[in-house]
Amino acid sequence: NSAENNWNYNNTLDFVIDENCSRDFDIGLALLNKVIEKGNEIKYIPRNIFRNQLKTDSKANQIWGIIQAKEFDLKELWELSFYDYLDDTLINKDFALSLVNTITKMSNPNTIHFDRLERFLTVEPNLFQIILRTITDKNERENTRLQVWMDFFSKHFENLGDDIELIKKAYIQQNLIQNHFDYEGKGFLEILKIDKNFLIEFVESLYSATDRHSLGGDHSDMSYVWNIENIEETLIQVFDLIIEKDLYFGILEHYCNVFFRNPKEEEQKKRADDFIRQYVIDNNQNYKKMQIIVDLIRHSRKELFEEIFLLFISLNQDNEIFGKLMWRGNGGTYSGDVIIGDIQASEWRNLLSIANKSALGIKLIPIKNYINKQIEYCLQSGDRERERKFLRKGY
Repeated sequence: NSAENNWNYNNTLDFVIDENCSRDFDIGLALLNKVIEKGNEIKYIPRNIFRNQLKTDSKANQIWGIIQAKEFDLKELWELSFYDYLDDTLINKDFALSLVNTITKMSNPNTIHFDRLERFLTVEPNLFQIILRTITDKNERENTRLQVWMDFFSKHFENLGDDIELIKKAYIQQNLIQNHFDYEGKGFLEILKIDKNFLIEFVESLYSATDRHSLGGDHSDMSYVWNIENIEETLIQVFDLIIEKDLYFGILEHYCNVFFRNPKEEEQKKRADDFIRQYVIDNNQNYKKMQIIVDLIRHSRKELFEEIFLLFISLNQDNEIFGKLMWRGNGGTYSGDVIIGDIQASEWRNLLSIANKSALGIKLIPIKNYINKQIEYCLQSGDRERERKFLRKGY
């Protein structure tokens, strides 16, 4: 494995140069300089030497001097490593400014880790906000695709300043650049606590991405939105936005399942379920809005299926709207020697058995008639399947 061999080689080299620096700093520095003179063709990044040698002004200035003397491969990452391992006693405002300058000059899609850079906040309290603006501006203007580490917006949120528009813009940008970014949504939640409408902006951003034609990404579980007080009105607007922009075919799960997939606390689950109930009460005449709810109770909130089915038919007995809703899904894949018509007839019978639990009486006749017709149609389809299979066997 070439990559593993290179790592082992460079790791050994790192120890060798560091050991030489400890015995005779000038010799170690000469070895480091030799790597630079050859353009760092081995793609080496100093770590041990920086960790152990950047203890005094003299050594730090000498090492920084040879890094700055000429251009070479991975120079940007050498500089980042320098800031990471610079001794606490040597941190000053000049190095904080130099750090910003390093990021400003970057032309490669590097990832910035901020844990060790927190030490620079003692000399420049606004440093992370400055860096975030620098990264965001470069990515926008130059398409550099600089990345922050995945927990940046959660772990370092309190150090990002009060420019919420910058924070929102940067988060959306990073989400579109990276895979698995903020996958637990902790950073997203911090932003929502300040601006609930960020949920709308975030969903809109998924449509604006040039390489995506509909919703997607790594935020497959966003049930944490139920931690936000009064998020219901914002979610209604998100639903409206998705209905407007996304065609629904009932084949894949509807995107809105991400908000209901896994509420962790009972209170969150209750709020999510109450939202579904109220949404049915308010929108049972709108089949496009009801499509979302039917998809939710078929996938992420299956335990609500019977309750919501009965609630809907108690409010709306229009069999035209009822027939447009995919109560039993949109077909599916079947394997083995099965009769698809029989399976689908069974699914319609199950819906009829639920409808029979309603106390509406004759008001439900139109819907029950519709279901019975579907059962009859599926049974006829099953008979035709059996006939085709019999004939194919050549009897």
